[in-house]
Amino acid sequence: MKTVALYDEDAFLREFDAKVLSCEQVGQNSYKVILDQTLFFPEQGGQTSDYGLLGEGRVTDVQVENDKIVHYCDIVYTVGEVVHGTIDWHHRFGNMQQHTGEHIFTGLAHNIYGAENVGFHLSENTVTLDLNIELSTEQVRLLEHSANELIAADVSVKAYYPDAATLEATSYRSKKEIDGAVRLVEIDGTDICACCAPHVKSTGQVGILKVLSFEKYKGGTRVYILCGLRALEDYNHRMEILSESYQSLNCREEQVPEKIKSLLEDNKQLKYRISEVKAKILMERIERYPTDLVDVTIFTEDLDAKNMRDGVNALMEKHSGLCSIFSGDDDNGYNFVIGSTTRDCSAIAVGLRELLGAKGGGSKQMAQGSVNATRSAIEQTL
Repeated sequence: MKTVALYDEDAFLREFDAKVLSCEQVGQNSYKVILDQTLFFPEQGGQTSDYGLLGEGRVTDVQVENDKIVHYCDIVYTVGEVVHGTIDWHHRFGNMQQHTGEHIFTGLAHNIYGAENVGFHLSENTVTLDLNIELSTEQVRLLEHSANELIAADVSVKAYYPDAATLEATSYRSKKEIDGAVRLVEIDGTDICACCAPHVKSTGQVGILKVLSFEKYKGGTRVYILCGLRALEDYNHRMEILSESYQSLNCREEQVPEKIKSLLEDNKQLKYRISEVKAKILMERIERYPTDLVDVTIFTEDLDAKNMRDGVNALMEKHSGLCSIFSGDDDNGYNFVIGSTTRDCSAIAVGLRELLGAKGGGSKQMAQGSVNATRSAIEQTL
C-alpha cells in the first residue's frame, strides 16, 4: 500500500491521523515507521524533511526508500494502531517561504537572462541556488529587487498535477527528466516549474527575499538567499553584530568601515615597529656570539620569516658551520630558517622531515619550514 501524501493536497495542514503499516527497529531508540497517509514531507528535491510528533514519539527524519515514505521515530509503534501526527509548523512554513522564494528568483533569472536552475539546496540556515550563467552584481541586484516586487504584488501560487494533455501543452522548467506523475508549481504570470515540495499560497506569504551573497561556481553563479522569517532572523543577527561593533569602536554606525580601516592600518604600523625592535634585539644578540663558534642555533619566540632570514644571513657572515634560528615554543612547535656556507641545508631539512616530521625545504645554502617538536629533540637531531 502506498502512503498518501497529504502535503500534496494541502500544504497548510498541521495535524493528521494515520494508521501504522509497519514499524522496524534500526538502532537504539530508532524505528522506521510507514503510515497509510502522512503530512510529513520527506527529504527530496534539495530540501530537508519535515519533523515533529507522531503520537508520543518524535519524528526526526523522513526519507523516501524503495519508493516508500519512511518516518524515523524514537519510539516503537504497534502495526495497525492509529496515531496522531503534528508537524513542526515553524520549520515547515520556513521551508515553504524559502522554496517559493527560490522559484521566484530562478523563474525571474530564466525569464530575464535565460538562466537555467541547475542546483538547489535548502537547509535550516541557508538556501543555495545554482544558475548556469555568470551574473554580475548589477544583475543579481536587479533580480533581488524584481523578486521583492513580485512578492509585494501577492500573486497566487498553485501546486497541482496536470492531466497528460495539459502537461503536454505546458511549458515548464525542470532540473531533470521526471518519471511518473509531474507536479507543477505555478506562480501566476511569472513561472511554472516542476516541484514536489510544499509551497505557500501566494507570493506575499514569502515576506521578503534577501540575497546574502553570490559567487562564480562551475561556470555559472551560486546565489545564497534567505526569505521571510529566516531572513528577518538573519537581519536581526547581523544588526546585533553591527550594533556591538560600533559601540565597541565608539563611533556611529556609518563610520564603522572607516574606523576598521584606520585600526587595521594602525595595527600594521605597530607590527612593523615591533618587528624592527625584535630585529634590533636579534642582531644585538648575534653580535655577542664569539666569532670562533662554528655552529650557532638560536631559539626565540615570535619572529617573522624576514627577521629570521636576516638573522641567519648575519650569522653566516661570522660563523662557517650551521646557522639556524627556531622561533616558537615546545607546545605549538617552531618555524625555522637554517643556512650555511659549508653545509648542505636542503639535506639537513630532509633529515628534519624524516626524523621529526618537519615541513619545508630549500636550497643548499638556505632552507626554512616548521616542525612540531621540542627544543630538546631539535637540538639532539641537529
